[in-house]
Amino acid sequence: MIRLRTLVAALAVCGLALGVMPAVAVAGSPDAKIDQQIRPCFGLLLEPNLSTGCRVKHHRKARFKPRYGTGYGYGQGGRYRTWVDCDRAYPGEVSEVLERLYDGDTLTLRSRGGGACVDSLNITRSVNIVVEGYVPSRGRPILVAPVDQPCIRIAPGVAYVVIEGVGIDALRAGSASCITGRATELALKDVVIRYDGDGSALDLSDSRLEVADTTFIGRTRQAVVKSTGTVMANNVEVAATAIGAAFEAGDDSRIRDMRVIRLGDWTGSSRSRNSAGFVLAGMNRSQLVQIEGLYVDGFSRGIYVGGGDETTLLRPVVRDSDWAVVLENADLRVLDGKLEATDVGIYAGSGTVYASENAIAGVMRAGLFADNGAQVRARDNRVYAKPGGCEALITGYFDGKLTCQPWFEGPELFRTPRDRTRQDFDGYWPSAIVTASVASPALAGGPVDPIEASAAAGGPVGPGSPQPYVPQGGSPR
Repeated sequence: MIRLRTLVAALAVCGLALGVMPAVAVAGSPDAKIDQQIRPCFGLLLEPNLSTGCRVKHHRKARFKPRYGTGYGYGQGGRYRTWVDCDRAYPGEVSEVLERLYDGDTLTLRSRGGGACVDSLNITRSVNIVVEGYVPSRGRPILVAPVDQPCIRIAPGVAYVVIEGVGIDALRAGSASCITGRATELALKDVVIRYDGDGSALDLSDSRLEVADTTFIGRTRQAVVKSTGTVMANNVEVAATAIGAAFEAGDDSRIRDMRVIRLGDWTGSSRSRNSAGFVLAGMNRSQLVQIEGLYVDGFSRGIYVGGGDETTLLRPVVRDSDWAVVLENADLRVLDGKLEATDVGIYAGSGTVYASENAIAGVMRAGLFADNGAQVRARDNRVYAKPGGCEALITGYFDGKLTCQPWFEGPELFRTPRDRTRQDFDGYWPSAIVTASVASPALAGGPVDPIEASAAAGGPVGPGSPQPYVPQGGSPR
C-alpha cells in the first residue's frame, strides 16, 4: 500500500515537471520559440484574428454619431452646431462647420473678446453668414484669410450667399482676390473688407450683386470692386489706390450714394496718374443703368462710361480729377453734377452725352468737349474758370452754348479750402457716408427735367480738339 502511494506521488511529480518544462524551454531555447509560433492554432479557422495569436478580440458595434458635435474638435458627438466662437477657434474650424450645414442654413460667427477666425471658406451651397457680439472696427476683423488664399470662394451655381456684419481682412493675399464667385447671387450688408494684394477685394462674374452699407478698402493695382452682371448698390464706400469700382452691367442696374476715395499710398507714381474712380464698361445694348449720388475724389479719370445702351448720372460729384467724366461709345446723361477737373469737365470721345445743369470748375482746356463722331447736347451748364480761363476754353465739335463765369461765383463746394492730404491704406477707416446730395449745394433754377435736358441739340463745328482720351494720360497726382 505504501509502495502504491509512493508510485502515485512520483507520477504526479513527473507530470507537473513535464508541464513546466515547455515554458522553460521556450524562455531559453530559440528552437522551442519557433516551434510554438508555427504550431497549429485551430481557433484561427473559426476566429481569424492573426494579430493576437489564438486569442480572439470581439469588436463592439459602433454607436451612431450625430452629424457634428458641440465640443471643439472634429467629430466629438453632440448636438448639430451652426456657430463658431472666433475667440477660441482653431484655423479651419469655420470651414468644417460650414461643410456640415444644410442648404440655406445660417452660420454665426461669435467674437466678444476680439478674436478672429483664420480660414479660407469654400461655399458650395446657399448660406447666411452673420455675427454675434461683434461690430467691425479698426484692427479687429472677425475673419482673416490665410496667406495667399482667398477669403471666400463661392462655387458656380450656388443660389445665394448673404453676408451681414462681418469684418474681413486679407492683408497678404498675393494674387488671390478676397471674395470670388461666378453665376451666383451675393448680398453684402454692413460688411468691411480690407484687402492688400494683386487681385480685388470683390471679384464677381455673371452674377447678381446686392450691397448696402458696406466698405471696401484696397491696396491693389486692380479694381478694388469688380463685378459683371446685375448690380444693386446703396450707401457703399470704396477706398482704392488705383481703380475704385469697375462694373459691367448684364441687366438693368441701380447704384445710389456710392463714395469712391483715392488713398495716398502711391501718390506721384504712374499708378496714381493712370487711376480711375468709377468705371462702367462693356455693357450689352439693352441695359439701363441709373447712378444717383456718386461721389469720386482724387482719381485722374473720375467717371468713365464705355459701351452700353443708356446710363444716367444724377447729381454726381467729382473732385480733384484731370478728366471728370469720360464717355466712349455710349449714351450718357449727366444731370445736376458738380465736376472739378484740371483738363476737361465732360469729354465725349464717341457716343452721345446729354448734359444739363452741371457746374464745372478748375478746367484749363474744356468744360464740355466733343471729339469727332461724338455728340453733346447741353443746356444750362456753367464753367467757373480762373482769371483768363474762359478765353482759353475750347469745345471741339460741340457748338452749344456754354456759360463761363469767374471762379469766385462758383458753388461753395469749389470755393471752400480743404485738406488734400490723403490717408494711406494702413490708416484709413470708413467714416459716415457723405452723400453727393448733401456734399454739393444745388444750383439755382429748380430741379432738372431729364426730358428737357435731352431736347437741346448741338452739332459739329471746327477743330481745336484736345488729346483724345487715353487711360495712360493725366498729370502727376
